[in-house]
Amino acid sequence: MCFDARRHPQAQRIYHTGMRLAREAATSLTTRHATANLVASAAYQAAWLGHHNDAAALLDIAASTPELPSAVAAVIADRRIYAAGRRHDPEAILRFRDEALGPRLCRRAHTVVDNLAHQGLRGRHHLPGLSRLRPAEAGRPPSAQPRRDDRPHYPRDHLHAVLDLADTVHQRGDGDQARELLDRAERLISTVSSQRMMHRLDSLSSAVAAT
Repeated sequence: MCFDARRHPQAQRIYHTGMRLAREAATSLTTRHATANLVASAAYQAAWLGHHNDAAALLDIAASTPELPSAVAAVIADRRIYAAGRRHDPEAILRFRDEALGPRLCRRAHTVVDNLAHQGLRGRHHLPGLSRLRPAEAGRPPSAQPRRDDRPHYPRDHLHAVLDLADTVHQRGDGDQARELLDRAERLISTVSSQRMMHRLDSLSSAVAAT
């Protein structure tokens, strides 16, 4: 909640407190799995803030946790795809995507990755490094649209994907499509309570208007 409210120092303190408590708690698989999820959340914030080395290191730690439940493994996989996109590493995007959709994860985990990573792959994970790949290498066209849904199950993630796609097409020089997507984001913004998304919409709208 602090991260989404753009209260980043407070969010980092909460993450660090959780990790310290995990070290002090009795060692068990449950504790390790909860800690892996917490570390992945801290990595997501680090990637969002542009701390790419920290994000990659934290995600390596989270992913190395033994016997991860499939749902936690799927979330970590999605974070790795996102972090690779943020640091403009197209090869890592494809590698982590293939790992996320491989046979190691069960059907439930594939559903989580579908809901999160696949929609993200159509926008945020192509930003902007993946757009340098040929379509055949990427496996999916970077211009693919996120799923249209008047009442998406995850409205914040849906808005996030729309904004990321708007950012992608803007960086590729398609101002008209970027404006269309921003209009759609304006209609979606009332369905979420997220200072992080509102700030992103304002910043991107200003950048598109200036071109």
